[in-house]
Amino acid sequence: METHYAQGTLIWIKHEEEVWVQAEIVTSNDKEIIVKTNEDPDARIVLGPNEPVFLRTSDVFTAEGLSVLDDLTQLTHLHEPAVLSSLQNRFDIDKIYTFTGPILIALNPFKAIPGLYDEEVLKSFISTKPTPKPHVFNTSNAAYRGICDRQKSQTVLISGESGAGKTETTKHVMKFLALAGSEDGQVTNVEKQVLESNPLLEAFGNARTLRNDNSSRFGKFIELQFRAGDKKALTQPGLSGSSSRLCGARIRTYLLEKVRVCDQQEGERNYHIFYEACAAASSLSGTSTYDYPKKLKPETVKEARSIDLSGFNDCGNFAFLTRSTCRTLKDVDDVTMFEVRINAMQTIGISPEDITSILQVVAAVLHLGNTKFDAPPNNSEGSMVMQECSASIDLAATLTGVARKDLEAALCNQTRVTRTERIRSPVNVRTAADNRDALARALYGMIFDFVVQIANTSIGYLQDVKLFVGVLDIFGFECFKMNSFEQVCINFTNERLQQFFNSFVFKLEEQLYEREGIPWDPLDFPDNQDAVDILQAKATGVFAILDEECVVPQGSDTGFCNKLIKQHKGHRRFDEIKTKPTWFVIKHFAGPVAYCTDGFLDKNKDQLSNDIIECMGRSQNEFVANLFKKDRKYAEVLAPPSQEASEGGPGRTKKKKYTVSSEFKEQLSSLMDIVDLTEPHFIRCIKPNPQNEPDRYDRKAVTEQLRYGGVLQVVQVSRAGYPVRINHQECWDDYKVLCTPQVVSGLKHIDEAKIRAQKLLDHLNEELSIPKPAHGTSWAVGKSMVFFKLSAFERLKFARLELLIKSTTLIQACWRRKVKMRMYKAIQICTRHMQALLRLKQARMDLQRKRQLTAATKIQAQIRTNLQRRKYMRIYKRILRLQAWRKGIVGRRQAQDYRLHMSATKIQRQWKRVQDQRIYRAFKKAIYIAQERLRLRMAKQQMQKLKKEAKEVGALMAKSQKAAEQAAELRKRNEELEAVQLQLQSEKKSLQAKVKHLEDTLKEMQQSLEEAKVQAEEAAKLAADQSKMVIETEKLNKMQEDMQERDAELVKLRSELEEVKSGQRQSQDKLQEAEARYQQLLKSTAMQSTVGMTMGVGVGAGAAAASRVASRGGRANRNVNVQLVGAQGVGKTSLLEQLIREQDPQQLDKFMEQRTNLMSHHQIQVEDKLLKLLDCSGNAKAQHLVKEWFGRSNWVFVMYDMSKKETLEYAMELTKEVHSSGARVVLFGNRWAVDQGQPVEVDVMAAKDWAVRYQGVGVESSRLIDAVKMVQTYGDEPEEAGMDPMSPANPRSSISAAIDSVKSWFGAAERGRGNHGVLRPSLRGTKAMKQARLQGDVNADLRPVQELQDSESAVTCICFGQERLHRAYILLATASKDGTVVIYRCYRTEMEIAMLTDQDFSQDEDSSYASPPADHSNIAVHSRLVGHTRAITSIFFNLLEDQLVTTSIDKSVRFWGIDSGEMLKVFTDSSPVPVATFLPFNPQVFVAANSNAVLRLVNVQNGMVLQKLKVETEVRALKFDDTGLFLLAGTKSGSIHVLEASDSCTLKFKFKVQLARGGVTCITFVPASYSQPPCLLVNTSDSSATIIDCTYGPPAGVLTNLAVRSRVRVAHSLLPLKCCYSPSGQGYLISGSEDKEVYIYSLAKGSNYKMQYLKHHQVPVVAVATNLQDTLLASADSLGRIVLWRRMDFSHLPD
Repeated sequence: METHYAQGTLIWIKHEEEVWVQAEIVTSNDKEIIVKTNEDPDARIVLGPNEPVFLRTSDVFTAEGLSVLDDLTQLTHLHEPAVLSSLQNRFDIDKIYTFTGPILIALNPFKAIPGLYDEEVLKSFISTKPTPKPHVFNTSNAAYRGICDRQKSQTVLISGESGAGKTETTKHVMKFLALAGSEDGQVTNVEKQVLESNPLLEAFGNARTLRNDNSSRFGKFIELQFRAGDKKALTQPGLSGSSSRLCGARIRTYLLEKVRVCDQQEGERNYHIFYEACAAASSLSGTSTYDYPKKLKPETVKEARSIDLSGFNDCGNFAFLTRSTCRTLKDVDDVTMFEVRINAMQTIGISPEDITSILQVVAAVLHLGNTKFDAPPNNSEGSMVMQECSASIDLAATLTGVARKDLEAALCNQTRVTRTERIRSPVNVRTAADNRDALARALYGMIFDFVVQIANTSIGYLQDVKLFVGVLDIFGFECFKMNSFEQVCINFTNERLQQFFNSFVFKLEEQLYEREGIPWDPLDFPDNQDAVDILQAKATGVFAILDEECVVPQGSDTGFCNKLIKQHKGHRRFDEIKTKPTWFVIKHFAGPVAYCTDGFLDKNKDQLSNDIIECMGRSQNEFVANLFKKDRKYAEVLAPPSQEASEGGPGRTKKKKYTVSSEFKEQLSSLMDIVDLTEPHFIRCIKPNPQNEPDRYDRKAVTEQLRYGGVLQVVQVSRAGYPVRINHQECWDDYKVLCTPQVVSGLKHIDEAKIRAQKLLDHLNEELSIPKPAHGTSWAVGKSMVFFKLSAFERLKFARLELLIKSTTLIQACWRRKVKMRMYKAIQICTRHMQALLRLKQARMDLQRKRQLTAATKIQAQIRTNLQRRKYMRIYKRILRLQAWRKGIVGRRQAQDYRLHMSATKIQRQWKRVQDQRIYRAFKKAIYIAQERLRLRMAKQQMQKLKKEAKEVGALMAKSQKAAEQAAELRKRNEELEAVQLQLQSEKKSLQAKVKHLEDTLKEMQQSLEEAKVQAEEAAKLAADQSKMVIETEKLNKMQEDMQERDAELVKLRSELEEVKSGQRQSQDKLQEAEARYQQLLKSTAMQSTVGMTMGVGVGAGAAAASRVASRGGRANRNVNVQLVGAQGVGKTSLLEQLIREQDPQQLDKFMEQRTNLMSHHQIQVEDKLLKLLDCSGNAKAQHLVKEWFGRSNWVFVMYDMSKKETLEYAMELTKEVHSSGARVVLFGNRWAVDQGQPVEVDVMAAKDWAVRYQGVGVESSRLIDAVKMVQTYGDEPEEAGMDPMSPANPRSSISAAIDSVKSWFGAAERGRGNHGVLRPSLRGTKAMKQARLQGDVNADLRPVQELQDSESAVTCICFGQERLHRAYILLATASKDGTVVIYRCYRTEMEIAMLTDQDFSQDEDSSYASPPADHSNIAVHSRLVGHTRAITSIFFNLLEDQLVTTSIDKSVRFWGIDSGEMLKVFTDSSPVPVATFLPFNPQVFVAANSNAVLRLVNVQNGMVLQKLKVETEVRALKFDDTGLFLLAGTKSGSIHVLEASDSCTLKFKFKVQLARGGVTCITFVPASYSQPPCLLVNTSDSSATIIDCTYGPPAGVLTNLAVRSRVRVAHSLLPLKCCYSPSGQGYLISGSEDKEVYIYSLAKGSNYKMQYLKHHQVPVVAVATNLQDTLLASADSLGRIVLWRRMDFSHLPD
């Protein structure tokens, strides 16, 4: 191979199963090419120098997915693998029509594609302006416009193998032409007869074959005549300009397969009419008269009548119908079809008598098949009808109108005519059977010809009309294991058509080259004239030699084959098979075909004995007799011989011998003469798979048909001259990089693209030495395009690719240098830092030594101190004993004094009590007076407020122009409130003065008390006298009691004083709160007053305001302007429908389609602003999904019904959660029911007050537009936001960043943070566990707590569910490789339940599973799901978590009832389903991927496929982001496709990112947290897990980029491993692995993705999952074991 390919060149290489597969050049030289394929990038394939290699381009994506061109000639590289791949890409998304230049390729889908052939679609193609969309109606319209615009006859040539859809395509073409040629779209009798001719011809000419249930066993050419009309256009929609009217038609048939009448292969059927008539007869009971119609509606048939079916019976009773066991067709009722055939006969115009005669002859053919022969007893060479077959021969004779004796004699004898006599001799049994079969074939063939003749006569063929559209439904190229005479005729037809097609395409290419003004060489184009000549040459052709051998006495099939070999030996189109002497090979355009000559002569002669012809000619049945007399083959036998001929005079002429081949050649020549005079249109029908299955594309079978059908010949002819064609600008853009900058700068100023491209290629031709072909030029610049020979294009492309590789290498080198320099600087800084640390450590050691010396000195001093202290203590204790003795004496004296003191205290207490009571009564009276005044002022203030609000609301609602006056009133009211506030402040001061007075009084009383104490002490001294103490003891006791009471009253008074102070503080707080609420009320009132005014601030401002609020709440990613929530039945959807009808009616259809969804996105044009609105269902099961969107919405409209009190209570609860999420609230009261007369049951003022309390707005209206305009005009106050440490506005020095990086290497970044590791503690540990755990390892407390195993089959996927439905337990669903699914109940621990104290559960009332099982295992089997037969690939709960969805390799998606385990629905695909997922806003639609690289959107209710989207390779992972708008699809080739869910039933391709060499097996989305953007955790089979950052905006909320943050190592190369996310700490990536461990990577900043792992499994870990609480981790391995992990809690144990 002389061509050297550059590294990285994309190519196609041969493959045994897939025919062609994608590959990439690794290295290339003269001896070999080393490539790698997409299937196994690590493997290398060595190609020899002569192996075929075709270039390919990289995949291009549009919004619909992988780009699929409507015309394959637009491909840059047009060759067999490109055509094969493009057709598959279109077929996978149900685009079955494709243009290849002038050819329309039609792939049979074997299913009904909705909307493909609807009446509206047909009418849309009836247009004077051609459309580039490939469709059978488009080709039909091109033919129709040809006769209308150019007044020239047209031909539509339809070909293909059996089962490819030729008959159906012909029907569509005829239907289009009949409707397009009708007046005002009304179908006349001519059109009806033309359309009804199809089912009639199908009955007599179609049969079931191994490839097709309705295979045409004949060729037909239908001429539809059109008469040119006036200039007026039809009123048909889309039709303009001149028109032509369908006025007549004629049908010509070719080569009916009459052999099928007598014999069929196993699995095939005879012609349909036999089975349909027998089925109709079998439906009768006790009679032979069929009352038509029975199945069809009487109004749909032309005439009801009785039909005689006396000759028919059950099909099992006829030998011709029991050659095969196949007797019925799937989904076809033969009785109904029989009535359809009768209706077609009536429509065409066949008389009732002829219908009866036709059916009688058909019955006679069946009874002839039941006739068997035996040798007479006395003549072994003779034959006679067997006795048990007498009834059949009698009935056959009766139905044909001949005597039984004459019929038997004609079949069992042969008459030879000599010059003098006629000699009749008997024939043997085999010859008699052959005569019977020949008669049956002849009768059926004449019936078929009669039906065609009657159809032509009834429709009417006008001789004076020359304008027609011919529809040719011809058999395609055939090549079987055993090819006979029929295949020679069929393939000869295709050779002639291919020759015609080659010349047609050649003319198109010639016109293109002349139009572009470039040179071309006719020698470049292929021709098959020699193949046609070897078949039809007059003396030496195959057919001529065959006719000659038929005339030669004793001619044989072997002699015919020998003559062929002798004549054509050495011919390039002919070959022989030496091991098979009766076989020869013809090398056709589509490939060589070996023919067996056995039976060639008999099939070519197709003769019926003269005895049988004469017997049938004498039939008493005029219908049968006329069939033979009018047939030109038999008319000569039945015609009376002339006198001259009987005498053998010299005037007698030799009769021309009739043969099938000669007749066929004449018919074909006549057909080609007609086609040559018309403008052709080509349709090639292709059968995608031999099994007739939908959505299955067999590349081998399709490739064969492309070759046989001449499509690849089109490619060869179309690109024979200059295969590669690009426009001027594309040539300049692609190849200017090969020139020096000086050349480019000199050429880029040339304005004309053609001259610029010409000069560019001239320069490159010299610089690159572009090879020149043997004749012609290697490239040419036309008027609009640049044309390249393949060698020139490859030279340019490889040069460009080499330059790109060099440039890429240079860029990579520069980048690596930059990275290494950064690393060097970081290491340098690290080294300096470490040196500083070491010096610091040395200094610390020196300091430590000094400290030790100082400490030793202090210890010595301490010891000496202790010795002295002990001596001192001994002396001190002795002194204490002396002091104690003395203090005892003094204490006794003091005790006596204390008793006197207590007596005085009682006296003082009594006196103080009296004083305090007086103060308390005065203070209490003052408080009552203050409270009455305050309440009176507050009541007056509230009354004025309510009156003003009533007046202001009415005025504001009536006239917006009074807004200024109302604002003045509000200011006045504000002044009044300020006055009230001042008055309250003055009262507050007076109260403070009173409090101060009371405090002063209290101080005075305390002083009086102190004085009383002094007097008491003095009194006690005076009472020292014993005599006085005895007298006044009772008085002192009484005084002490009085003093105690006074003390108690004083304490009570102090407590009351504190209560007064706290009440004063509370009133002050309430006053401030009332002031704030008043200001908020003023703001909301102002907002409502501006609803009717012109909007000054749009949705963008409202969104910005809400975005600022969201930033305060920690959620800046808000892409919904308004979210509608509320209880069920409050009228959300009705109000939204009204809004759409008023503001944007074009969105109404889309709204109605999505109305039943749980959540639906709408983009509504409100005046000049676009409003993004999310309508949420009030379904209680879906509230967890609804609440997740509070943090992504700017405004949340919480709606309630003003006539239902409970809806307000529900709305008020929602308001709290909305406010906590950071969104703005509009508490919307729906007034519709109130306007209809129902009473208001809610407290409107309480609702408004509640909305204001949570910084929202209260609105009551029956129109949603009022609230929408309010939020559109709303603006928010500017707020001061702290600087984001990650923003560019706060740059950090590179040195500090490097130091942080170095610290992260040593794990110092997380010091001081209380990180407890992955999972939250959920199970209390024991002392033994605490003692055994490793110190310093945060995951040492993570322990396996339970192990489950249901079978030894590998677990493929696991997931948790129903975590928000039950307080006691959650569900764990596990799926296995053997197709079984087990759902477990995992009961929550006490710690988990304690975490859920503030949460409500919708299904807590179900107490059947409220407690764990008796074995204390905390795990129980909930249900088992059995139905899949092969491995399950994915498993997930639906949005409401009441069903489980599974996908499997067994090509199905199944829905299961979780509690019952019952299979609810099954959706099948044409190939294995790796993964599926629900659309977040539409639980009725799910996305499923199959192994054909097709994503399908399927409706759950009816199974209808809403959309198909093609990608380059199989999708293995699907995940929506947290916005629910973007779907991330990971493929087998390691790329991630980003698709946008633009509405609830459509996906659009956005962009694609190539991630890794290995396939993507799992995608986990992680929302933004801890100052890090949203990211993806992706498992790929190249032993890595990747963290990918998601970039949103601009515009806001739109996913625009995916950037790899980091890659971490995970042992992963073969198994489809899964990963999950744990939000503990700052997040963890958890992944299974093939080295038996569970990998855990920290996602925290500065942790450098520290890796830890869990060891317990003995085999590879396939799947992992965590629950929503982040307390339970499940890991499953390839032996079916599932391990549950929990983190232990030791906080209850002492340290």
